[in-house]
Amino acid sequence: MEETLTGRFQRAFLGPRLLTAVAGIPVVFLALWGGGPWWIALTVAIGSLGRWEFDRMHTLRPPHRAGGLLLSLAALGLTIIVEMPEWGVVVAGWAAVIAAAAMWYFSPRTAAMSQPVLSTVLGAVYLAVPTGSLLRWRLEHAPWSVLAFLVVVWANDISAYFVGIAAGRHRLAPRISPGKSWEGAVAGVGAGALAGFLTAAWLGIPPARAAVFGAFVTIASQLGDLLESAMKRRAGLKDSGALLPGHGGILDRFDGILVASPIAYFLVRLWAAGS
Repeated sequence: MEETLTGRFQRAFLGPRLLTAVAGIPVVFLALWGGGPWWIALTVAIGSLGRWEFDRMHTLRPPHRAGGLLLSLAALGLTIIVEMPEWGVVVAGWAAVIAAAAMWYFSPRTAAMSQPVLSTVLGAVYLAVPTGSLLRWRLEHAPWSVLAFLVVVWANDISAYFVGIAAGRHRLAPRISPGKSWEGAVAGVGAGALAGFLTAAWLGIPPARAAVFGAFVTIASQLGDLLESAMKRRAGLKDSGALLPGHGGILDRFDGILVASPIAYFLVRLWAAGS
């Protein structure tokens, strides 16, 4: 018998998620508006905790963890100091690594967990470049610009989640994340594009481009969500951690933001300069 709509919402208990959001969003806002050391502390904390969860998920041994830390610091430093337009090369290289990782994880014939060297390199790129992107973004722009990016990601998350519960019929990636649907994904892209359009003034780019920005960011965020789900499935884990009630770990909550932030920052720099 098909589950009723009421039953779906009851199964998707929102209490812990809402409590975590109530506690966490003010912290993000305070750090975002404080800027400087406050924003640095928050982003570095997210990156560091994410790195710990990544190492645990991939069962990396101490030598590989140490190597991953050094690679992460090198990638973070490169992301912060390189100038535009050369920074676009960093994003292109980062995107190539992420795309290769996606093919690696999504292929049923690979054994990702038995590749410690590849996992070490991936962890450094996967976490350090987004951390550096978010650091640069806030240090170079007003808090409204970064907030617009977060609003786009949140609009996608909320729309995809609730539309998926209410109307999701066609599975997006059943072997990786059975709960996600095409209906939710499409709704998320639409909501992200609308959020980008409405926050165009915050981003400092024309509304039409801001809508395209929102769509690109949303698609990148959804791909980041799927990549992290593939990592967990390879590792046999339900969540990346247990730090955030209702969400799981840091990577469970920030997976989309991590993958989308370098692309979002690059588009803002590119289009704001040419607007």
